[in-house]
Amino acid sequence: MENDLNNEVSSGVFTEPMDSGKQEFDQFQAIILNRVRNQTLKQKRIVELMGLKFKMEDYLTSKHKGELKLAGEFLKAHLNVLKIQQNKFAHYIGLRPSNLSKVIKGERPLNSEMALILGKLFNQDPMIWLDIQTKNELIRLSKSKAQKLKKYKLDDLVEH
Repeated sequence: MENDLNNEVSSGVFTEPMDSGKQEFDQFQAIILNRVRNQTLKQKRIVELMGLKFKMEDYLTSKHKGELKLAGEFLKAHLNVLKIQQNKFAHYIGLRPSNLSKVIKGERPLNSEMALILGKLFNQDPMIWLDIQTKNELIRLSKSKAQKLKKYKLDDLVEH
C-alpha cells in the first residue's frame, strides 16, 4: 500500500480519490511533509517565489475588490523571501534607498526600466510588474474621474 502511494506521489499521478479521514491520506500527508522538510533553502525559496508569482497573476486576473496591491508590496515580499535588505537592493539596481522606499510604498511609480530589472532578477516577464502598476492606476483614475467618465457615450458620436 505505502509503496503504491510512493509511486503515485513520485509519478505525480493520483489514481484514486482520498478521504482526508483515512490512514491512506495520513500516509500521503506524511510523505509530502517529509519532502518539504528535506528541501534545501534554495528549493524552499523557489517555491515561495513561485507562490508570489501566482499571487501577482491572481491579482491581475481578479476583479478589484478592496484594497489595491501595490507592485512595491510584491517587490518587498520578493526581497523578504530572499532575505535581501532594501538598502542593499537599492544600491545594487542603482537607486537611492529613499526612492526604492517610495516605490515600495506606492508613492512613486515603478517604471519600465525597473520592471526590466525585476523581470531579469526574479526570472519573470517584466510586463507583470507594469501590469500591476497600470491596473492600480486605472482603478484609482476610474474612482477619481467617475463623474467625468459618465459623460462619454458612443451614441453621442455615432449618427443614427
